[in-house]
Amino acid sequence: MHFYWRVQQDLNCLGETIVFHDPGFIRGFRQWVRKNAVGLAAAEGFSLDDLLRPHLN
Repeated sequence: MHFYWRVQQDLNCLGETIVFHDPGFIRGFRQWVRKNAVGLAAAEGFSLDDLLRPHLN
């Protein structure tokens, strides 16, 4: 999952985003983000509220 996070961060610099369609992958990615939220927030300069906010999708 770290690989997909890094690819998305690189694409953010270009103004692009990845859209995942596989529900199992989306669930796994969200679980990975929640598990690693503190480290991701520190590395990317996010607040935990922004990183863990609920999504409607």
